[in-house]
Amino acid sequence: MDSVVQHLFNHSRLEITLARITECTADSYNISVEYQVTDTGPVGSVIDSMLVDVVYLDRPFGKTQLPKVKMRFNGAHVHFDDQTIHVTDMSIWLQFCSDLTHNEKLVYHLRNGEAHLKGPFGTTAQSGYDKDIHVLGMNGFPVLIKDVDREEGKVTLTMRNLSAFEIDYGPTVFEIQEGGEEGQWRTIARLKGDFFTKRGEFHVPFEVETVSLDGEIHHAQGGEVNESGISPAAKQLGLDVEKTYYFRGIRTDKEGAWTNEAIKFIRSPILLTEKFISLY
Repeated sequence: MDSVVQHLFNHSRLEITLARITECTADSYNISVEYQVTDTGPVGSVIDSMLVDVVYLDRPFGKTQLPKVKMRFNGAHVHFDDQTIHVTDMSIWLQFCSDLTHNEKLVYHLRNGEAHLKGPFGTTAQSGYDKDIHVLGMNGFPVLIKDVDREEGKVTLTMRNLSAFEIDYGPTVFEIQEGGEEGQWRTIARLKGDFFTKRGEFHVPFEVETVSLDGEIHHAQGGEVNESGISPAAKQLGLDVEKTYYFRGIRTDKEGAWTNEAIKFIRSPILLTEKFISLY
């Protein structure tokens, strides 16, 4: 039986197909996870629920309770819902969120578990549990302008999340910025709305506030946008539709949630369309 255990834990693969993060606070979040366990060998077994450390870059940032799993010869599909993770190392958790946003691939680990396994004919065994989890990242989180509603002062963005992780940031403010000389950036619009990154391609509507270079904000809410406060430089800036501008998250007031910091990691180039420029 020991050889079966060693095969199961040394050679099996755990693939995350969904990790949905919600209810974010200053030091915790709820997570719902779906994953596949494969390459488990020909013998069926049952693995009891166990508590493991969640580790990134060799530093644990929380614990998760893996559910009881009934393994078959072809593996198992596993899920659990709304488990609360208390973040014990916020700096490494935010580093994970940053790498998840920007990298194509990354690896985190489940460690220090004590696995109790029940095999056929009443056999039992136990083993330490350490598993590397390979996941796809968002790879820069591509963003496009899908539609602009001038009358309502709204814009719909198309976003592409290549990872299995979904994060509910809640009410969020983004800035569209133009790159100036010597690395300086100037805000030309602010977008506000509820922001929930979904798997694959998804669309998010935002309310638009256009911003002049002197810092005044013009609300684009119905009718014609008042251009009297927008400088000629800003209008010329918007006419160059071939330029790539910057789409960047900024801090929002959500009771000090860690998402206030994590949203800043989303920094994607965005090409302004003629309909968007018409808001000016």
